[in-house]
Amino acid sequence: MKKLRGFTLIELLVVIAIIALLMAILMPSLNRAREQARRQTCASRIRQQVLSLNMYAGDNDAKLPLPNTPGSWLQDVAVNTVNYMLATGMTREMFYCPSNTNHQKHNDVFWTYRNKSWDSNKKRFTNETDFIVSGYCYLLQTTTGNRPEIVSYASDPIKKEWIKSIMDKQPAMREVVIDSILGMPSGNKKYGREFADVQGGIFGQSGIYDRTSHLEKGKDPSGGNIGFLDGHTEWRAFNPEILNNVAVPRYGNSPGFFW
Repeated sequence: MKKLRGFTLIELLVVIAIIALLMAILMPSLNRAREQARRQTCASRIRQQVLSLNMYAGDNDAKLPLPNTPGSWLQDVAVNTVNYMLATGMTREMFYCPSNTNHQKHNDVFWTYRNKSWDSNKKRFTNETDFIVSGYCYLLQTTTGNRPEIVSYASDPIKKEWIKSIMDKQPAMREVVIDSILGMPSGNKKYGREFADVQGGIFGQSGIYDRTSHLEKGKDPSGGNIGFLDGHTEWRAFNPEILNNVAVPRYGNSPGFFW
């Protein structure tokens, strides 16, 4: 009778080592593929938001919805605007970037931060007097028109402006909805800012940090999707101007917003 021969310990260790080596080689490629898929999904969600805002303007004499909380974070969206956008075919998921782990894990907290009246059956808020914290930023002027001027970079093709209506001479260059890139001052970081753990109202209320989307190795921004007024989107690599070893934000400081 022929005797069956099993694997030796050395052979098993060699096989395990080969598998580990292959995984180490393949994982970066798989992670890049996943992030590329997330970027495409994110761009699609931004495109849908721009379309919805254009539909709003079409029903309101070309005027875009204006935030009524001057000085607030760019992610704050009035609930009546959210309800309108949901009615145009958007879903709750479309307000958040799939690459932002905090927004995905703690979505209920961001979605109902300042309004607890979400009706999951009707897919709308029943109280329209407050706002949600979205996973995207909106470059809209406030009702009082007193947002500080957007900081310009030398590389900007046109002057950056807060927008109030869809009547713009250069809609293909006018940014309106952007990926959330925000950072708090922090002296020991690459760009002089902390992008992964950003303290805001939600942290004070629930102990949950806000977070930049599309982070490289969970630390610094790789870039973000930009939604333009004409409806197209573009990916823009993170490349802020640097002053005294600190990234210069377009708006605000604690946190500063970038696009």
